[in-house]
Amino acid sequence: MTYFSPASLSRLGLGLLALGALGAGGCVRRYSQPSPEEPHADVQIRVVHHATLGTNVDEIVTINGEAVTLSEGGGGVRQGTMRVRPEGLQYGFETEFYHFIQTQEWRTVYDTQRYQCGYNRTGPVYCTRSVPRQQLVTVTNRISDGGCGAALDQAPLAGAVYLVQYEFAGVGQCQATCQRLVQDASGQMQATACGPTEPPPPSPFPPSAGYVSEVVPAGQAGGTSGGEQVVVQPAQ
Repeated sequence: MTYFSPASLSRLGLGLLALGALGAGGCVRRYSQPSPEEPHADVQIRVVHHATLGTNVDEIVTINGEAVTLSEGGGGVRQGTMRVRPEGLQYGFETEFYHFIQTQEWRTVYDTQRYQCGYNRTGPVYCTRSVPRQQLVTVTNRISDGGCGAALDQAPLAGAVYLVQYEFAGVGQCQATCQRLVQDASGQMQATACGPTEPPPPSPFPPSAGYVSEVVPAGQAGGTSGGEQVVVQPAQ
């Protein structure tokens, strides 16, 4: 997998909103985690931006169509750790950058007019009607600057720990990947590909212990010559 350098990221003025439907302001049900006593896997979800396209962005992360809330981090990263059920899952990621413009447009507005429409025993009878007229109004329009979306299927194993990462690099340039995190003999967490060849979950892993991760740049200890490496360890 190719990693882009996060050192060049700038998110000044970037507003992240987890909306139910991008641009539509709809509602999406929040993802309901299993209880700690239920069979589950622990998944750290990371969202990494390698580029920005504007001052505003709508972004939504879902598991089986239900919204997930992530915490803001530094360097264009948001992340969160949660419990998921050992069943077929689909992660969805959608990103859209946008800006607003204001224009002057003629619109039809209606004034309420009162007029005499008859008589009765006590005198004149008055009615009301709506009278149209043209008025110049200021209209705010949302303009899309482009975005990207990705989906990832996973069949997590109960007791296992995973890293699901979504990376946005530009319009139509994004990807979602899954890594299984396995503890080696020295106690360090090592990443392997998710899939049917995964080893059984190691019993020493306490469920929901919490994990932290960082991106090690190429050339440093833990990095690779081809790019950065994600290093994940149990939280102290």
